[in-house]
Amino acid sequence: MRSSRSPVSRALGPAVLAALLLTPTAAAPASAAPGDGDSPSLPGMSATLAEGRPCTAKSAKKSALTPWAQGFLGVGRAWELSRGAGVKVAVVGTGADTSRVPALEDRVTGGRDVVAGGTVRDDCVGYGTFLAGLVAGRPQEGVAAAGVAPEARVVAVRATDKEGRTTPGALADGIGAATASGARIIHVALAVPSAPQKLKDAVAAAQKAGALVVAPASAREWEGGSGSSRTENGPAYPAALPGVLAVSSVGPDGAPPAGDTDQGRRTRPRLSAPGVAVTGPGPGGDGQFTGSGDAVAGAFVAGTAALVLSYHPGLSAEQVAHRLEATAYGAVGGGTPDPGVGLGVVDPVRALSAVLPEEHASPPSASDARAASAARAVPPLAPPTARDHALAVVGGAVAVTLLVAFLAFVLPRGRRRGWRAGPAGGPATSAD
Repeated sequence: MRSSRSPVSRALGPAVLAALLLTPTAAAPASAAPGDGDSPSLPGMSATLAEGRPCTAKSAKKSALTPWAQGFLGVGRAWELSRGAGVKVAVVGTGADTSRVPALEDRVTGGRDVVAGGTVRDDCVGYGTFLAGLVAGRPQEGVAAAGVAPEARVVAVRATDKEGRTTPGALADGIGAATASGARIIHVALAVPSAPQKLKDAVAAAQKAGALVVAPASAREWEGGSGSSRTENGPAYPAALPGVLAVSSVGPDGAPPAGDTDQGRRTRPRLSAPGVAVTGPGPGGDGQFTGSGDAVAGAFVAGTAALVLSYHPGLSAEQVAHRLEATAYGAVGGGTPDPGVGLGVVDPVRALSAVLPEEHASPPSASDARAASAARAVPPLAPPTARDHALAVVGGAVAVTLLVAFLAFVLPRGRRRGWRAGPAGGPATSAD
């Protein structure tokens, strides 16, 4: 059986081990595990509602800590270059609560409801609200969580019924509405088991209009109920369609959830992103929830694409997708995507700053070519927070060692000499 540990997760080992060996009592960074960065008492966000269940109630809880996913991706460093201004992202899902959620204020507008008709103003399930906040939620006082691209704009399109279920036809209509809105990035936060011609045509039309289509690699969030559908293997759509950027989820260790690739409908991912116990806003107010799944990971990729388009506005959708793939953690030029994580975990900072010569009309300089080569063939690396923490621990350990040496050797000798300088020709000798 293939190991579930990805190249990214294996890369975490040395840094973490070094930290533990150097300072056994050192605390892990706040973003190292879901329980550290996110309150374990936050209510969970589901992609669907059981039939007859009331709409998702607002959360009365919030966490002031930085969510692990935000630190894992180095979002704060990416904001030094771009915050997604001027880019519109469509989220095709369960809608969005456009009036009662402070994190979405002036960031999210309602698009078409292709199932019930009219314009989206609410979100009974809450999943669309949650995803919109991950893409472009505005920073809130006293809350560290924010969207990947907090200055981007999101249009929420509903392509589900009240319980969050969809059909290939409704999904095609939702993608069509997202395309008509002028969005440059379309996060299709739903998955279906088949792709009739109508769905294929909708995706092709979005791509022809210049939009990058992002979709979850698996359909597990929608395979509830009796559980019989979990035994049906096969591709998930629209992720399996040509040109669609299929995304899978990973946890804080950089690996997909246990058993994530063993059953159910799934398409081999091109990229992965955090998608386990992620913190985000929900319907009804300023409370927070935790959510998981490939659609959650897709929201981080869509937000990163918005950062890239804002910083590199001349790129085409294909170039944005290529940039995201070429700069991912663990990406290897020309390599075969891993069944669990694809080409690697999306890296917002590298996606913004890498020099890719194929994007330039003129031949690149030697220095640009070297930088681009490094971007295309990235060895497996620990996430920035893990690397930075390990370096900080190493630095701290060195400082402690120097201090101990000073106290144990320099200080006593200084006292014996009465703090007088030693002879110029060699080490000091004691007086008899």
